Amino acid sequence: MPAPDSLGGPISSEPPFVEALREKGLNVVTDVYVYGDKLTPTPFLQRIKRVLRTAFRFRKLVRDHQPDIIFLNSAFDKKTILRDSASLFLMRPGRSKVIVKLHGSMAEDFEKASFLFRGLIGYLREKIDAFGYHTREELDAFARIGFDRKKFYPVRNAITIHVEIPPGYERTQKEPDEIFDLLFAARFVPTKGLVPTILACEELRKRGVRFRLTCVGDGETFQEAKDTVGRLALGRVVTFTGHLPEVDVTKEFLKADIFVFPTTHPEGFPNALFKAVATGLPVVTTNIRAAADYLSEPKNCMYCTTEPENIADRIQELIANKSLRENMSDANLAYGRTLTPAEIADEFIAIFDKVLDERSD
Repeated sequence: MPAPDSLGGPISSEPPFVEALREKGLNVVTDVYVYGDKLTPTPFLQRIKRVLRTAFRFRKLVRDHQPDIIFLNSAFDKKTILRDSASLFLMRPGRSKVIVKLHGSMAEDFEKASFLFRGLIGYLREKIDAFGYHTREELDAFARIGFDRKKFYPVRNAITIHVEIPPGYERTQKEPDEIFDLLFAARFVPTKGLVPTILACEELRKRGVRFRLTCVGDGETFQEAKDTVGRLALGRVVTFTGHLPEVDVTKEFLKADIFVFPTTHPEGFPNALFKAVATGLPVVTTNIRAAADYLSEPKNCMYCTTEPENIADRIQELIANKSLRENMSDANLAYGRTLTPAEIADEFIAIFDKVLDERSD
């Protein structure tokens, strides 16, 4: 499980997913297997000690409980390859099936891997019985570095917004001449698209579009974003909330009119994007990974590039077309109802059964 002070999607999606598995009768034992960023960075030596402590703790859990499945939340980059290889070696899964759910991956970066990483990746190919992946792009990248496609199962993340939306909920769409509340919510890293979103807002202001932008999150590009707002004198229409508890993030989604997410990040199933979808928000986002696989234009979103002028074009197009927003909102609410923890738990239980059937064969 993600650590309680982790940032990113897993801390919001995995705990309710586990509870849903328990409600369906599965015996689930959890422990912290750190995934994702934290509010304060972890020093390198402390990170190594944490990996070793976790691996030995998991080894004891495996010995005591003899689980059918060891389920790990992870990713696929240099850090996680090193961590997962060491962890599985020390953990000694035995007859337990190992399933890794990938919250984003960069397998394409290892097509010309060093001798060390080729060896570690080969070890993971052998020791991991199944992977949960989010996008076809990820699957194709893993196939190119020698992984068996048959070990990969498409998965989605649980979104819990349904508990805060009343049955029959519909969004009231504004008239085009009203002030529109735009929302950006993500980790503030260069690839998520915060600064291009702010630059798009400057373009909207030049065109006379009436709007407010709320930026939810924190991270390394916060200062650059603040400086950009100051340089463009956008302080009256752009607000930064900082990092918020999940309940307050939900409030921002419910009061917004359009979600803007021009990401180039190697996303898995970005919770912020699909939380926007689940709350019925019209969306402007890039046509990559999960947005390309699970959404379509104009049913669920308007696709944009990372160019501020193009982002502004798509936002303005949505603002100008009320019926487009109404249809998009209805479609997104319907899709969001398929992302409840109970629905996602059923999808994973089917995967668990298939993986365990292979053991009996």
